[in-house]
Amino acid sequence: MIFSVAAAGVLFCSGVATAAGQDGDLHPVGASVEEFLELALKMNPERAAASMEAEAAMARAQGAGQFPDPMFQWTLDDISKTNSGLPERVGVMKYSLKQELPWWGKREAERHIAEAEHGEAQGRFADVGAEIALRIKTAYADYHRVHLSMDQTDELIEVMRTLVRFAQFRYAQGMSVQSEITSAEAERGSLDVELVRLGKERHRIRSRLNALVNRQPDAPIVEHPHLRPLPTPETLNYDTLLSIARKNNPVLAMVQSRLTAAVGDQRLADLAWYPDVNLGVGLVQRRDDGEPNGYEAMVEFNLPIQWWKRQARERETAAKTGAMRESLASEQRRIESSLRETMLSLEEAREVERITTDTLLPQGRLALQSALKGYQTGATEAVAVLDTIQRLKKFQIDLLKAQFEGQVRLAEIERLIGDDL
Repeated sequence: MIFSVAAAGVLFCSGVATAAGQDGDLHPVGASVEEFLELALKMNPERAAASMEAEAAMARAQGAGQFPDPMFQWTLDDISKTNSGLPERVGVMKYSLKQELPWWGKREAERHIAEAEHGEAQGRFADVGAEIALRIKTAYADYHRVHLSMDQTDELIEVMRTLVRFAQFRYAQGMSVQSEITSAEAERGSLDVELVRLGKERHRIRSRLNALVNRQPDAPIVEHPHLRPLPTPETLNYDTLLSIARKNNPVLAMVQSRLTAAVGDQRLADLAWYPDVNLGVGLVQRRDDGEPNGYEAMVEFNLPIQWWKRQARERETAAKTGAMRESLASEQRRIESSLRETMLSLEEAREVERITTDTLLPQGRLALQSALKGYQTGATEAVAVLDTIQRLKKFQIDLLKAQFEGQVRLAEIERLIGDDL
């Protein structure tokens, strides 16, 4: 029944996803990163596969720890035969029903192991979702960076066109040499090449984003996306975020579930020293009168005398449990270290963005205006203008890099704590 419902759910979701994908490919999406994340919840096939694996683990957990099926036995005894050796007459017929009873605690241990495996599958599902969200947030920030970089490159190309006109005018007046024109033209050409490269990079990122939400590679995306604002420094408290990570981090949850399963497996190995009991009852029917005229009862159990096998099993499960405990401690330390490092990187990106926006870019633009005016009047040389253009370009690149780094570090923090900020 569970399988039928799950299969029907998969077919329904697949049909909805296909229809939504075909219709969604016609319209631009991605005005915000939240829109992409919503699409990924419905459309991403990797997440859908992890969801079905978690559902399969839940079904296994529901069926774990049950009694084995009873066994029915039909026995024919005292069979006489003819002179030719063929069977002729059955003297006794027996009808028996047997039930195996595992030793007390074994079924509970099996149930705990299955539940822990279900918990691991749930953690894996959450981890897949968190990884997809990280990739979407990173690609979306990169898409934003490329668009701003293209806009800034267009502005610098216009500046270079102005510089070329000034150089041509000065050359016509005998105020400069031909090399100033060629230098300005070469710099403008390099900016044209940069614009082509950025355009191709934009298409690559668009294909990456569409793949994450199960759309066609060339499906339209909003051309000028908006970045999420970074959280205020007051909300980024290390101890608070670490506490959230210990509760919500999906990888940590997976390792904890593996430890629980290992403990259950160790408990099952300890109980293997105790025998399982098999009880049975039967009805005996003799051929003489054809009526049931007797009963029988049966008790049997296995003899756990293969002590070396059980000792090896105990050592194996104890080692696995110890390994899982060490893995859990290692994962906790990794999260603590990664969270601290990522928060420091976010603070760095925030400060670089602030200094570049408030100081470097305004000063760079003023310097460029002054250099252009000086070159137009003959007070400065073309090389001074090119130097100011290069410095302004560097400041613009630094700003975009800082904004991109801030978005990526924010996404990584959210990946570590298992929740959005």
